[in-house]
Amino acid sequence: MLNSKVIDILKTFSIEELKRFGEFLDSPYHNKNKKAILLFKLLSKYHADYDNKNLTKEKLFAGIFTNGINEFNDASIRNLLSDLTMLAERYLSIMRFEKDRFEFTEKVLRELSERKLTGLFEKKIKSLEELTYNNEFDGEVKFYKKFVIEELKSSGRQFGDNLKLYKDISGLRTSEFLSYFFLIKIFKLVNFFEFQKLYNVEHDLNFAVRMIEGFNLEKAFDELEKKSSSEEDVKILMVYYKMYKSITNPDKDDFYFDFKKSLFESEKSFSILEKLGLYICLTNSCVKKIDSGKENFSGECFEIYMLMFEKDLYSAYPGYFPMSAFSTVLHTGLASGEFQKVEEFINSYSVKLNSEHINDAVNYSRAQLCFYKKDFERSLEYISKTDTDFSQFKFLLKILSLKIYYETGDYESLYYASDSFQHFLNKNKLVDENYKSNFSKFIKMLDLIIRYRSLKEDKILYKIEEQLKNKSMAGKKWLMEKLYEIKS
Repeated sequence: MLNSKVIDILKTFSIEELKRFGEFLDSPYHNKNKKAILLFKLLSKYHADYDNKNLTKEKLFAGIFTNGINEFNDASIRNLLSDLTMLAERYLSIMRFEKDRFEFTEKVLRELSERKLTGLFEKKIKSLEELTYNNEFDGEVKFYKKFVIEELKSSGRQFGDNLKLYKDISGLRTSEFLSYFFLIKIFKLVNFFEFQKLYNVEHDLNFAVRMIEGFNLEKAFDELEKKSSSEEDVKILMVYYKMYKSITNPDKDDFYFDFKKSLFESEKSFSILEKLGLYICLTNSCVKKIDSGKENFSGECFEIYMLMFEKDLYSAYPGYFPMSAFSTVLHTGLASGEFQKVEEFINSYSVKLNSEHINDAVNYSRAQLCFYKKDFERSLEYISKTDTDFSQFKFLLKILSLKIYYETGDYESLYYASDSFQHFLNKNKLVDENYKSNFSKFIKMLDLIIRYRSLKEDKILYKIEEQLKNKSMAGKKWLMEKLYEIKS
C-alpha cells in the first residue's frame, strides 16, 4: 500500500472529477510535465482501491521510467508524486474558484478596472450587484460582498472618472458594509465563546471582543437607525445586535424577548441555514437562563425547538443532528412535562444522530423519560445500558442515579455514588467551573435534605431554604419538590 498526499486527494474525487483532472493535466497551459500525466493514469486505475497491496512506488516507477530498464530510484518517484500533489492542489483551487461566481466575477472586474475598460466594467458590475443584492441574507459574508462591490466602484472610478469618484457615495457605503460585516462576525464569535465556556475554555485576551466592549454600541445603533441608507440592512444588523445583548446579559429577560421579536419580524430575510443559526442562538439564550436557575424558561426553550422542527430548519444542517441539541431538546421537553412530544422527538431524531452514538442516546433518553414517569426500576436499567463519552450525558446520568436512589430509599447506594461523583468532579479539569459548582451543590443539598428528613431540625431546614432561594444548582426544581414533600 502506498501512502501519499496525492492519493489522499484523489480518494475524494468523483468519477467526473477524476475525468476533469485528467483533462486539466493534458492541458499544456496547466501542466507541461508528461511524466505526471503517466503517473496519474497509473494511479487512476486504482481509484476504487487505493489500498491495494500492488500499488507501490516500485511498480509506478517501472511503469513510468521505461518499464524497468532503469534501476529503481526512490527520489525520482517521490519528486513526481510531489509534483502531482501540487498539480492536484492547483486543480482544486481552480475548481473552487469556478464554483464561486462572485469571486470569479470580482477578479474579472479588477482586471477590467486596471485596463480602463469602463464600458465592460459598468456592465459587469451591474450583473454582480444583481447576483448579490437580490438573494436572501446568508450571513455576514453578504455584507462583505456588498463592501467589495462598492469598493470596486470606487476603484473603477478612480481609474476612469475622477469627477464621479468625488461625487459618489460608494466610499460611505463601503465603510457601512465593512462595519456590518465586522460586527456580525464578532457577535457570532461571542455566542460561540459563550458556548465554549461549557468546556472550560476562556478567551480573556480576544482583541476584537474587547474592542467592541469599549464602544458605545447603544448610541451607535440609535444613530444608525435614524441615518442609514438601507432600512432592510439595519433590520438585519439589529437582529444580530439583539442576539449579542441577549447572550451577554442572561439576567435580563427583556433582552431575550427583544431578540426573539426582532428575529420573528425579520426571519423571511434570512436563508434557511442562517435562520437555523439564529434560532439556535435563541435557544442558547434560554439555556443560559435555565442554567442560572430560571426553570420557567424550559417551556419557552422547548417551544422554540418545536418551532424549529415545524419550520424544518434542521434540514439545512450539514451532517448529523447535533448531540448537544438532542440533549437540550430532551431536557427542556421533560422539564416542561411534554412527555408525548418528547417520545415523538426521541423516535424521530435519534436516528439522525451519528450512528456510533444512537444506542447510547436512546438509552439515555429512555432513562430520563422513565424517571419523569416515576418508573425508577426501568430508568436504572437504561442507565446501566448507557456507555457514552458525551460529557453532558455522563454527568447528568450520575445526577439521575442519585435522584433514583433517593426516590427508592436506597441511601447506601446514594452515599456511595455521591462520594464517587464528587471525587470525579474534583479531579476532572475539563468540566466547566460553573457546572462543577452546580453539580457539587446538588450533592450537598441532597445530603441536607436527607438529614432534615431524618432529624427534622429547624436549623437544617433554614439552611436548605436559604441555599435554594439564593443559589443556582443542578436539579434545583426537583430538590425543591422533595423539600416540599417532606414539609407537607
